[in-house]
Amino acid sequence: MSELVEPLAIVFMTAALTLLVATRYPIPAVPLYILVGLGIGVGDLIDPGTTLELAQLGIAFLVFAFGVSAEPSRFRSVARDSEHVAAVQVLVVGGIGFGIGLLFGLDPIPAAYFAVAAALSSSLVGRELAEGEIRLNLIHGRLTESIHFVQDLFAVGIILILGTATFTLDGVALQLGYGVLLLAGAILIRVYLFGLFVRLSGDSDELIMLTGIGILIGFLALAELLGVSIVVGAFAAGISITQEFEHNLALLSALESIENFFTAIFFVTLGSLVVAPTVTVLAMAGTLVVGIVIVKPLVTAWALIYQGYDPRTAALTSFSLDQISEFALILAISGLLVGAIPQSLFDAIILAAAATMVTSSVTYTYEDRFYRVLDRIGTFGSARERTRARSSIPDQPLEDHVVVVGYGKLGSSIVSICRQLDKPVVVVESDPDRFELAREFHETCVFGDAMNDDVKALVAPDRADLVVSTAPDRPVSDRLLSWETDADVILRADDTETAIELVDAGATYVNVTDFLASEQFGRTLAELIGADASPEELRRENYRSLRERVSDSGIVGQIGPEGFDSGLK
Repeated sequence: MSELVEPLAIVFMTAALTLLVATRYPIPAVPLYILVGLGIGVGDLIDPGTTLELAQLGIAFLVFAFGVSAEPSRFRSVARDSEHVAAVQVLVVGGIGFGIGLLFGLDPIPAAYFAVAAALSSSLVGRELAEGEIRLNLIHGRLTESIHFVQDLFAVGIILILGTATFTLDGVALQLGYGVLLLAGAILIRVYLFGLFVRLSGDSDELIMLTGIGILIGFLALAELLGVSIVVGAFAAGISITQEFEHNLALLSALESIENFFTAIFFVTLGSLVVAPTVTVLAMAGTLVVGIVIVKPLVTAWALIYQGYDPRTAALTSFSLDQISEFALILAISGLLVGAIPQSLFDAIILAAAATMVTSSVTYTYEDRFYRVLDRIGTFGSARERTRARSSIPDQPLEDHVVVVGYGKLGSSIVSICRQLDKPVVVVESDPDRFELAREFHETCVFGDAMNDDVKALVAPDRADLVVSTAPDRPVSDRLLSWETDADVILRADDTETAIELVDAGATYVNVTDFLASEQFGRTLAELIGADASPEELRRENYRSLRERVSDSGIVGQIGPEGFDSGLK
């Protein structure tokens, strides 16, 4: 254990300096960690064997953290579609990757490792990038989390198969049996025992935290005993723990600390594993990067569109899958240690992993721009025709109507209020299930994303009286405010500062999530539609409420009363 002290000290000292930069400037930490690792590798500061050991530990604990954070109840509505899309992606991209691996002169087993690296995506990076969308329960956030979860299940099976000491039917069956045993045990603990552990802890934060850590250590020990990868044990430990209990703050706090600790270890060691590449390594790594950054997102997007999703939803989801999976990395490390793959293939996978985890941050930052480029060159042309055909629009032009973006719980309530006031409504929804529900109860529905120009043309905002967005999604809010219309615009925001910015940008009213009760919001909407209150009065009242909230939260000095006063002029 003492031999790990010096490498860990190097990792955390350099990571701490990196975080100073990341927190001072809006730069993602992951690319900086990888760059720091590159410097450590060039300086030969850590022994390669120790680096591999640290990387495996980092991956195992991060996989555990993802397993805990993945709550299937959040993405149950898209689970079946995610299964199909993940299967298509693995089969198509993996099949292409296997063929290219053979063309590079690899034997079938190393070519399979090459294919796995191309096909599987990183749930850790993808979840971190899409954290906001997942928290807001946006459709592409749910799809991202669900597809990653399904891919991880595939990855567990692949690791068990390729990790078999001898490729015989009995050997593979035994490994898969061990994997099923671990996962079945995890599900039993999650369903029947974890709640009992929480109750026995007497709501003690320390006991709940230690219970979670104890389960992790137990599954890691069981994986070692059965002779399977510790990553499989870590994943099983993660899904055995549920966050759905009342006093979960201690567990979440411990989980966040574990994740931060091992994020630094994993990505710094990943960068340090990159070596000066040969021409062959560059060729294989470059091919992997092209396949992961270009081919895989296109395959994923078209698979989602085939399942009935809007092109923008499909594109944004696919952009969160353009990196190499941590499962592929642990597989590559294990393959190198047992001599299953050549050093050149290992170097290519590591180089491609470091590159795609950096490019993934760039892709996410500019995802809407990339989507518009793909849309402009006609990538989704035929898909647009199909989605337009699904919409239900009356023959006569829409006039004096209300445009409701989103048909969740709040959206359906808004539609009901409009119907009570005899106000015509157009519902815009990009979730296929919610769209079908809306169309079942309402005649006028548009399938698609409000960010799309064709959706704007169908809802005719220039002739509308009111536009309401039910999702606290800033890009959608900005898009609605950019529409050329005299209609009042009601939006939602995730925090008060964003709400103030939206009101300053021209919104008539902004509802802050978990701030304004649904009943009060309904009354506000009814007053505006029924002309019982003028838009100016509502906007002034909205400013007053936001100002009180800012004052209560202690940040009024950061914004200042003049910010509110100027917005009312």
